[in-house]
Amino acid sequence: MAFIGPSSKLERAVKALLVLQGKADEGNTFISNDGRQRGFPNRTILATGFSPTVPHRPDGRVYFGVQHHFRSPGSDDGTARAAMDAFVGASADTLMVSDGNSLQAVADAITSAGRWLAQTDGTPEGDAIAKQNADMAGFRCDWIKLGDPFLTRGKTDDGGVEGAAHWVEILNFTAFVSQAEN
Repeated sequence: MAFIGPSSKLERAVKALLVLQGKADEGNTFISNDGRQRGFPNRTILATGFSPTVPHRPDGRVYFGVQHHFRSPGSDDGTARAAMDAFVGASADTLMVSDGNSLQAVADAITSAGRWLAQTDGTPEGDAIAKQNADMAGFRCDWIKLGDPFLTRGKTDDGGVEGAAHWVEILNFTAFVSQAEN
């Protein structure tokens, strides 16, 4: 079993879902190990832990968060804070679709988005994306739940930009992921 696989797969699938839903774009949405330069605002999908249910199987719980990074609004007239709320809200709108009892529709959408990454559209770019994500063909997100607590705040720092203090708002989740047998 590849131990980083389940966490990496979930991060990529959640990112794909946000992009496919039009709530995020490639330029401001990252997975944890993406080394590209990040501007503000941005979001990072970060799996913080994986607990397998059976040894040597890629099935288990993944604890993850969607981190939203912003420049500090300082003495704002309210427009920056409203934009921040809308940015976090776009993630929440996508990841909190409920029938009143569960988030099963979200789990199904994450599964579909993850598997979509492994499919080519016939273009050279699509072929490259599918090749990079071939391990997603049998990916499944069996269920997803809100974390407890659901919303936390991250450490504020300069974000690597001198003099640019920023804020971090994190939506926390737990998901169960597995791999369909081929």
